[in-house]
Amino acid sequence: MPKIDCFEIAGLESWFWSNDHTPPHFHIKRAGKWELKVNFLENEDEVLFEREWGELPSSKVRKEIKRLVIANRAALLAEWEAKVNL
Repeated sequence: MPKIDCFEIAGLESWFWSNDHTPPHFHIKRAGKWELKVNFLENEDEVLFEREWGELPSSKVRKEIKRLVIANRAALLAEWEAKVNL
């Protein structure tokens, strides 16, 4: 479970599963509260969230995740390509 290195949000854990599938995405969670799958290549200005378990995080948290994904999209893709064995 390789950790995402290109950004960090305090209190959240984000990672790729090394044997995951396309489309490029990562997982992010607040321990014991929720986990999301975040697809980051669908559209340049769009980030798609898929709830894995728990309650949906606040809109403030989702906006911060989206902002960081958009700002770091190229780095996320480079990490995906380096860390996920397709």
